[in-house]
Amino acid sequence: MTAIQIQKYGPTDQVIVADSGGPSQVGEGQLLIRVAAASINPVDTGIALGYMAEAMPLDFPITLGTDYSGIVEKVGPGVESFSVGDLVIGQAGVALGGSGTFAEYAVGPAVFAAHAPKTLPLVEAATLPLVGASALQAIESLRIIPGMTVLVLGGGGAIGSLGVQLAQAIGAKVIATAGAADHEDVLALGASEVYDYADSSWREGLSAVDAILDASPGLDPAPYYGLLRPGGTMVSLSTQHDEAVAAAAGISAETQISVPVTEVLEQFVAAVDAGHVILRIGTTLPLVRAAEAFAADKTTPGKTLLIVADLTER
Repeated sequence: MTAIQIQKYGPTDQVIVADSGGPSQVGEGQLLIRVAAASINPVDTGIALGYMAEAMPLDFPITLGTDYSGIVEKVGPGVESFSVGDLVIGQAGVALGGSGTFAEYAVGPAVFAAHAPKTLPLVEAATLPLVGASALQAIESLRIIPGMTVLVLGGGGAIGSLGVQLAQAIGAKVIATAGAADHEDVLALGASEVYDYADSSWREGLSAVDAILDASPGLDPAPYYGLLRPGGTMVSLSTQHDEAVAAAAGISAETQISVPVTEVLEQFVAAVDAGHVILRIGTTLPLVRAAEAFAADKTTPGKTLLIVADLTER
């Protein structure tokens, strides 16, 4: 079995194409997946660089990869929602008790799997699990209702662009920030106004926003608290908030830990099949060119896909 592995912590240009025996047995609550495709997420780079080494020591070699799409090959004891032959998406990274998805086969917990969308090619569905669950959970935490004004920071990114679409589908007025090159795309997704994230002058004319979805990495959130109405809410995906500062500003702020469980994934798949959201795909490369894919993912807009196998004729 071909797998993309690391033998020590380090830059992603050090990944190797390994000939691994691969997983074949499934335990309680697990699925064995024949992988069609996998997408790259920042967590995959973080694992390779050893960012989680202290909290989660791992034994080398490690197969990288978190998101997947594929076909169920085996069903473990206690799994009732999936059957052999089902088309599925989900997460099976080592951080979630899986075997890693940058491989021809992966084993992962069934609680992090969902039936694949009917309206997308199976390989493209590999882009959805982490960003879809993250965007959906953030929108739900903001408790958006029709007529609200929602600000999405990082609206040109994978999660932010989904947040724009989900909020707009609910009936909110959506304002977003994005790089200049992404403005037209974000407007086309449903934003009524888009501002350049590199120019803060737009903040001077904005206030009384009901909710803020912060999908922009490394952002200092405090300057945005004043844009919210009293009692408004800000949810960030990577930024940490000072609760005392947020409380003094009269708003609620939290950092979300995304949990891509079946219920959330199935709900997001329903939004995809209903035509409420689309996700831009950037670079697509075969599995064995994973090092190139990691490099491309740093600079190319949209999700980066690793194609493992064409399972459409199965």
